[in-house]
Amino acid sequence: MQKVYVLDSSVLLHDPNAVSQFQENEVIIPYVVLEEIESKKRLLDNIGRAAREAIRYLDHLRESGQLSQGVRLPNGGKVRIELNHYSTEILPLNSDMSLADNRILAVSLSLTREEERSVVLVTKDIAMRVKADALGILTDDYNNDKVILPSINEEVLILPLDDEEVQLLYRTKYIPLKLPLPPNRCVKAVLSDNSILPLLSSSDGERLVYQMGKGFSPWDIRPKNTEQSWALEMLNNPEIKLVNLMGPAGTGKTLLALASGLEQTVHAELYVRMLCARPIVPFGKDIGFLPGEKDQKVRPYMQPIYDNLEFLLRSRREKEREKGSELVESAIDLLIKKRQLEIEVLTYIRGRSIPNQFIIIDEAQNLSAHEVKTIITRAGEGTKIVLCGDPDQIDHPYLDKESNGLAYLASRLTGQSFYGQVRLIRGERSELATRAAVLL
Repeated sequence: MQKVYVLDSSVLLHDPNAVSQFQENEVIIPYVVLEEIESKKRLLDNIGRAAREAIRYLDHLRESGQLSQGVRLPNGGKVRIELNHYSTEILPLNSDMSLADNRILAVSLSLTREEERSVVLVTKDIAMRVKADALGILTDDYNNDKVILPSINEEVLILPLDDEEVQLLYRTKYIPLKLPLPPNRCVKAVLSDNSILPLLSSSDGERLVYQMGKGFSPWDIRPKNTEQSWALEMLNNPEIKLVNLMGPAGTGKTLLALASGLEQTVHAELYVRMLCARPIVPFGKDIGFLPGEKDQKVRPYMQPIYDNLEFLLRSRREKEREKGSELVESAIDLLIKKRQLEIEVLTYIRGRSIPNQFIIIDEAQNLSAHEVKTIITRAGEGTKIVLCGDPDQIDHPYLDKESNGLAYLASRLTGQSFYGQVRLIRGERSELATRAAVLL
């Protein structure tokens, strides 16, 4: 039986084409939702872009008929702008009808009482779903772009190796496989003494690869666990053009990516520049506008990248017995001046073509699927992209663990020869940070 779906503004700001995702059912957009979307169309961030796309899509549908009367969709469904059902009596006493959420709830409750069909309020606002449930309104999250990642154990393959295979592996850096494996998969090779050797399947899935070995340490950084070994293997494999590093804070995602990028850019000169970026999503209360030029404005948001760079460059300087943070700071400035390092805001990447660069996108869990696609399609010839993030630590108001860009990337590209993915699980920042993360 056909259903009626009432869309909250959060759904359209998350997916501007959401109205076309409800098959043959009827989609209702309350008029107040249009007002909310219009108020955000001038924003320069992802929310503003989504608002503009949603308005353009509705304007396109208007060519097929009057939206207030309902317009048929190509999938057999129908979309309608709801102008009525504004009443102060339908909601509990003292409800503020100037609030957009209450007006959307009033529309949903009126339709629930009038329609013989099931009426479902679709919203990504958790509080809105709780209020709707209290009023007896059927409610649901927008699940069209939800991705359920497999468990970590399912992503890791376990393969026993005999002594002859191990000797061949150490001698030739690879061994052929009798049965092909998915490309660029993490493999735990179990040796005859039950020890574990971290390996990768090749990009064609026909071999097990052991390129780096125990002595490999890009920019003097050595892996501290099996997952970090896999990460470094992927980061330094030129055949893997896109690497997805997922894991909690302190597992070494950004540090490993920066160390590998510096090694391949500054020393090996495989790339002309290392470009680092992260989305500007402040944690906690925003401090408002910042003074200064662009670099000074974005410095607080980019500070985690600077912290890791200072750690990596300081260790090099200490070995040369050069002192203090001033030299470390000047080393970062020197790399920027020589155009071997660029620290950029994601806002300014749109429209660029970026060839022969090592791109690191930090905090990528705060990116939508559209933003991830935009970033990856900027890559020119010879460019490698590394995305780092924790899907469990999302600050974006319209994203969650199952609808962020990292999860979308993993669901769409797993199995591709140019894509590699590692989920780090063990914190290595410090014993204090690791114990606190568990106990607190």
